Amino acid sequence: MIKMKQLKTRNATKITFELPAEVAGDADAVQLLAEFNDWHAVPFEKKKRGAWKLVQEVEPGCRYQFRYRIERGGAVDYLNDTDADGVVPNDQGTENAVLQS
Repeated sequence: MIKMKQLKTRNATKITFELPAEVAGDADAVQLLAEFNDWHAVPFEKKKRGAWKLVQEVEPGCRYQFRYRIERGGAVDYLNDTDADGVVPNDQGTENAVLQS
Protein backbone atom coordinates (compact mmCIF):
# COMPACT_ATOMS: atom_id res chain seq x y z
CA MET A 1 0.00 0.00 0.00
CA ILE A 2 1.21 3.48 -0.84
CA LYS A 3 -0.21 6.71 0.57
CA MET A 4 0.93 10.17 -0.55
CA LYS A 5 0.26 13.50 1.12
CA GLN A 6 1.37 16.98 0.06
CA LEU A 7 2.77 18.77 3.10
CA LYS A 8 1.44 22.26 3.74
CA THR A 9 4.32 23.40 5.95
CA ARG A 10 7.02 22.89 3.30
CA ASN A 11 7.43 21.94 -0.34
CA ALA A 12 7.47 18.15 0.07
CA THR A 13 5.39 15.04 -0.47
CA LYS A 14 5.19 12.50 2.34
CA ILE A 15 4.99 8.92 1.06
CA THR A 16 4.01 6.05 3.34
CA PHE A 17 5.02 2.62 2.07
CA GLU A 18 3.41 -0.36 3.79
CA LEU A 19 3.66 -4.06 3.05
CA PRO A 20 0.98 -6.16 4.75
CA ALA A 21 1.83 -9.19 6.87
CA GLU A 22 0.59 -11.60 4.20
CA VAL A 23 3.19 -10.19 1.77
CA ALA A 24 6.22 -9.69 4.00
CA GLY A 25 5.29 -10.63 7.57
CA ASP A 26 7.75 -13.55 7.74
CA ALA A 27 10.63 -11.49 6.33
CA ASP A 28 13.82 -10.96 8.29
CA ALA A 29 14.18 -7.46 6.79
CA VAL A 30 12.43 -5.22 4.27
CA GLN A 31 14.15 -2.28 2.59
CA LEU A 32 13.27 0.41 0.07
CA LEU A 33 15.61 1.05 -2.87
CA ALA A 34 14.69 4.20 -4.80
CA GLU A 35 15.94 6.91 -7.11
CA PHE A 36 15.19 9.59 -4.52
CA ASN A 37 17.64 7.96 -2.07
CA ASP A 38 20.32 7.09 -4.68
CA TRP A 39 19.27 3.42 -4.53
CA HIS A 40 20.56 3.03 -0.95
CA ALA A 41 18.66 0.46 1.10
CA VAL A 42 16.41 2.19 3.66
CA PRO A 43 14.98 -0.22 6.25
CA PHE A 44 11.28 -0.57 6.98
CA GLU A 45 10.00 -0.94 10.54
CA LYS A 46 8.09 -4.09 11.41
CA LYS A 47 4.77 -3.27 13.11
CA LYS A 48 3.02 -5.31 15.82
CA ARG A 49 0.69 -7.20 13.48
CA GLY A 50 3.45 -8.19 11.04
CA ALA A 51 3.12 -5.37 8.50
CA TRP A 52 6.23 -3.44 7.46
CA LYS A 53 6.11 0.37 7.19
CA LEU A 54 8.36 3.22 6.04
CA VAL A 55 7.71 6.96 5.62
CA GLN A 56 9.82 9.09 3.27
CA GLU A 57 9.65 12.69 2.07
CA VAL A 58 10.36 13.56 -1.55
CA GLU A 59 10.25 16.56 -3.84
CA PRO A 60 6.73 17.00 -5.23
CA GLY A 61 5.93 16.84 -8.92
CA CYS A 62 8.63 14.29 -9.72
CA ARG A 63 8.60 10.74 -11.06
CA TYR A 64 10.58 8.18 -9.09
CA GLN A 65 11.52 4.54 -9.64
CA PHE A 66 11.70 2.19 -6.66
CA ARG A 67 11.70 -1.46 -5.51
CA TYR A 68 11.37 -3.37 -2.28
CA ARG A 69 14.15 -5.70 -1.12
CA ILE A 70 12.90 -8.54 1.07
CA GLU A 71 15.24 -10.84 3.00
CA ARG A 72 13.97 -14.24 4.19
CA GLY A 73 16.22 -16.96 5.63
CA GLY A 74 19.30 -15.72 3.79
CA ALA A 75 17.49 -15.37 0.44
CA VAL A 76 16.77 -11.99 -1.16
CA ASP A 77 13.74 -11.17 -3.31
CA TYR A 78 12.83 -7.94 -5.05
CA LEU A 79 9.21 -6.83 -5.24
CA ASN A 80 7.31 -4.05 -6.96
CA ASP A 81 4.28 -2.51 -5.27
CA THR A 82 0.99 -3.17 -7.06
CA ASP A 83 -0.22 0.29 -5.94
CA ALA A 84 2.55 2.01 -7.93
CA ASP A 85 1.65 4.23 -10.89
CA GLY A 86 3.34 1.79 -13.26
CA VAL A 87 6.52 -0.14 -14.00
CA VAL A 88 9.51 0.46 -16.27
CA PRO A 89 12.34 -1.84 -17.42
CA ASN A 90 15.60 -1.56 -15.49
CA ASP A 91 19.21 -2.40 -16.36
CA GLN A 92 18.96 -5.72 -14.45
CA GLY A 93 16.52 -7.22 -16.96
CA THR A 94 13.55 -6.83 -14.62
CA GLU A 95 11.24 -3.91 -13.82
CA ASN A 96 11.09 -1.08 -11.28
CA ALA A 97 7.88 0.38 -9.92
CA VAL A 98 7.20 4.07 -10.64
CA LEU A 99 5.55 6.77 -8.50
CA GLN A 100 4.52 10.29 -9.48
CA SER A 101 4.82 12.55 -6.43
